[in-house]
Amino acid sequence: MFKRRKILLALLEACNGELKNTDMEKLLFAYCAESGKNYYDFFPYKYGCFSFLSYQDKRVLTKQGFLADGDSFKLKNRQAHLRNLDSNEQSSIESFAKRSKTLRGEKLVRHIYKKYPYYAIRSKIKEKILTAGELQVVESAANPDQSICLMTVGYEGKTIDAYINTLIQNNVALIVDVRRNPISMKYGFSKTRFRDYLNRAGINYEHISALGIESSQRKNLETEKDYKILFKKYASESLPNCADELHRIKQLVGEHKRVALTCFEANPESCHRHKITERLQTTKKWSTPIKHL
Repeated sequence: MFKRRKILLALLEACNGELKNTDMEKLLFAYCAESGKNYYDFFPYKYGCFSFLSYQDKRVLTKQGFLADGDSFKLKNRQAHLRNLDSNEQSSIESFAKRSKTLRGEKLVRHIYKKYPYYAIRSKIKEKILTAGELQVVESAANPDQSICLMTVGYEGKTIDAYINTLIQNNVALIVDVRRNPISMKYGFSKTRFRDYLNRAGINYEHISALGIESSQRKNLETEKDYKILFKKYASESLPNCADELHRIKQLVGEHKRVALTCFEANPESCHRHKITERLQTTKKWSTPIKHL
């Protein structure tokens, strides 16, 4: 079992076996923040810190029989889960649960918003539970930069939640998926679910498959030289035939202002997306700044 799922079950056990969804999310976030270990990543959502992966794990653990099917996070039986962790982690979770036992519902949400104001920037209820002064702190935690920019970002090494958080931190309004075939073994990054998660986070999605590289051309890439040869061929043979697609990117930047091209690789130099931006910079009337996240 993944370590993060063991942590989730152990935390739930330490909190008497059942938590409402919002309480579970906030306590899981707080435990990760206090322990300094990102068992789960989070991003600012409608009611504060949120993790799509935690709910996917809830579905998996329910299917496996560890959690009861229902609206809350509830252990299906009294099986001991804390003992599956080492003694230090057991003590850490038990201590955290004891300190947090009076924090539930709106009281817990308010506590999180005050301690971690960034995660309240997109909350629908912040005006209801925070004072005017506290709201100002939340507003100041948001990135004020709304200037026009074309960015690029890879999801290698990121969970879907960490990826979305990167987009929110940079006020990305639209993701342009430049994968030829937007299918991924990494949870949350195959096209349908990826688009849905982005949309739920308030980020638009468009796929331009013609800007991708055929998977057959990516086989047997082992060295930096192999990648350079591939990208040189892509820039000289593929991109010249993509005038319409490059024009579409220009249109999208004009419409959405802050747009990011996305593919897998974390390093833009290891991904064809850097060749797309280089090509755009050579086109007429292109003055938009480019930033690789």
